[in-house]
Amino acid sequence: MKHNCLKSFAVLPCLIVLVAVVWAEESHLKGDWWQQPAVQTRHTIFVATFDRADSNDADFARGMPLAGGFGMTAGVPGRHGKATRIAEKGGHLHYRGGNNFNPHRGTLRMFVKGNVWRDETPHWLFDARGEDRIGILRDKAALSLVFCPDLRTEPPIAKLDLPIKDVTPDEWHCIVASWDRAAGIGAIALDGRCATGPMKFPDRHSPVFIFYVGGGFGARVDGMNLPGLEIDDLVIYDLPLAVLQADIKPLPKEDEALLIKTEDNARKCLNFIADLQRWGGWQTLYTWPTLIGSAAQGRECVDFPEAVGNDKSHASPHIASRFLYAYEVMGDYRFFEIALKTADLLLAAQDPRGFWVHGYRMTVSGIKPAADERHVKLQDSVQSHPIFFLSYLHRLTGDERYMTALKKAGEFYLKAQNPNGSWSHHWDAKDGIGKTARNQPQGGEINDLCTNDAIDVMVLMYHITGERKYIESVKRAGDWFIAAQIKGATRGWAEQYDKDNNPAEARHFEPPACSQSATRLAAQGLVEVYRLSKDDRYLQPIRDCIAWMEKAFPNGEMWCYHDLSDNRPIACWERKNYHMDDEKEAAWVRQQPIGTWQLKPSSTVPAMKRILERAEPPKDLAPMLTAQSAADRLKAFRSGAEQAMATQNEAGVWVSPVVSDFMGSIGAGFGTASPRVLAMLRYIEAARTALGELPPAYRGDGNLLRMAYPKGDWYDVKWDENVK
Repeated sequence: MKHNCLKSFAVLPCLIVLVAVVWAEESHLKGDWWQQPAVQTRHTIFVATFDRADSNDADFARGMPLAGGFGMTAGVPGRHGKATRIAEKGGHLHYRGGNNFNPHRGTLRMFVKGNVWRDETPHWLFDARGEDRIGILRDKAALSLVFCPDLRTEPPIAKLDLPIKDVTPDEWHCIVASWDRAAGIGAIALDGRCATGPMKFPDRHSPVFIFYVGGGFGARVDGMNLPGLEIDDLVIYDLPLAVLQADIKPLPKEDEALLIKTEDNARKCLNFIADLQRWGGWQTLYTWPTLIGSAAQGRECVDFPEAVGNDKSHASPHIASRFLYAYEVMGDYRFFEIALKTADLLLAAQDPRGFWVHGYRMTVSGIKPAADERHVKLQDSVQSHPIFFLSYLHRLTGDERYMTALKKAGEFYLKAQNPNGSWSHHWDAKDGIGKTARNQPQGGEINDLCTNDAIDVMVLMYHITGERKYIESVKRAGDWFIAAQIKGATRGWAEQYDKDNNPAEARHFEPPACSQSATRLAAQGLVEVYRLSKDDRYLQPIRDCIAWMEKAFPNGEMWCYHDLSDNRPIACWERKNYHMDDEKEAAWVRQQPIGTWQLKPSSTVPAMKRILERAEPPKDLAPMLTAQSAADRLKAFRSGAEQAMATQNEAGVWVSPVVSDFMGSIGAGFGTASPRVLAMLRYIEAARTALGELPPAYRGDGNLLRMAYPKGDWYDVKWDENVK
């Protein structure tokens, strides 16, 4: 049996607006796969052979395999082995939907025998129920694939008919139904004879929570299936019919088994993380094996399950983007549903003024922000990642609610920019002004991507709206990076500044000093502005800094912080500086629960040189992944997938014995957005594209900003207003 894929198959949903039925083209199913006994393959998500005498449970299911219902007799003679039979009027089977059914695309095959083929009363043979319904209806003259709204069966959203010819009730007959939302196509087949045509799909995206076999929900309206109806070999595939029947393009031998293993392990990880989702969100870290959520690596940061995080680079929107990317490359509807829940949370949590805060408490009476309006955080991707994620989801769904939220957030970001071109640690919405971590007005922030993220948001909003005010904002930010460079006993950039561009303190371990991490972030920000402007003055500060560093740091290494007065390396604890080149002071500070990044130097000059060397924009920012280029990349991605799987624990996640490896740690724990699952997804994308299961595309390669805007014209912004 073939389970291959259409080379032009579009994986993600789009909104289709067509009349209910335009045309139906009759053909015949290819090959004999539809007549064969039910077996599990890479693309079967539900298989029920009904071969057991005491149970109608599924033989295999990605979700729950257990059967519900009543009035059924298992173990009767079947088309292949045994079958199940309706023994009472109203009898039926039902199964949980979830991972067992994808309403965006799929194919169903089952065998049916009995008087249903002779009775002129309409009968529902299958019915998948969500907010809308997908059903298979046998009426007087036709076998039909039907999309129904809500609880109603009439009028349908769409209906595709296959006229019934002579069908004998005492023989087994094969039914195949298929749907593909992205292509707007449906298909219905009986004994190999198939009708295919365009169908209008529901406007909303609703998971299926239950499906009925042999007498669906509509049975109370259109007539119960009578005792004697027999059903055998029900199989649900995660591919539409055209893809299921396409010719296969084999993988290299070493990838055949590896792809199956990688898909299984990626699902294991993602399903485990999905089970941790609460109200559409997650916390950033979880302890192991106790699964207590934490906002950060410190033991005092653990929190109640009601807490949902929007802080740090791997908070809820970033985690949800991984699920959306997984849906793009694997097709599991549950992953799409998980992403939708996060989007619903972000829409509900967004302040009417356009912003989010760094976390929320979820209560029975609604969402309670973890910070008040005077502390709207701008660093740690608190604003940018919700924007990037909603842009990604809007691109895939076309849902205008997401665009409305994006535009509101973009306007807020513009308002939050300081007069000198920087953005502050947080925004005080009551005073209408940006403030530093120490509540000083209009101080600039580089730490934790504050201004770098803001530049990315401004460019994204320009591409979304076409409004020049966003590019003018980037110009002011680039000029601020130049003005904020430290020039004295040390050279580089500080993590945060006051409004006059003097380095400022923040938390008790963040001194007013030259910062290794901020210097690299500033260089990256300047390079980004250069790519947009082609103005060399944005690169000169980086050159000057590197020239100074080569003399000051002959080995190329820089400590986390350097004193402004004499360039000596320092660490800071409880707002006091300790010189790391003083053995006694260094020994004392190492006994404190301080972050390890302050306790050792790191290679900085080579990193700065690499940033400068890569100043020119990439030649192809959105490289199309074709079947050939995907095959070429398999070898490179293979090792990453293998290493990721080799280090997974029994739950499918990657546990660090001591998170961040310092004495104030929560201990053993794991992040909810591990880069290792991304390595597996990239391999799966390449392998499935090489197979022909995914169409040529650039999907952002797992990078949230690139997924938000996966096009190659990112740097084409008409920097000068007079440029047309």
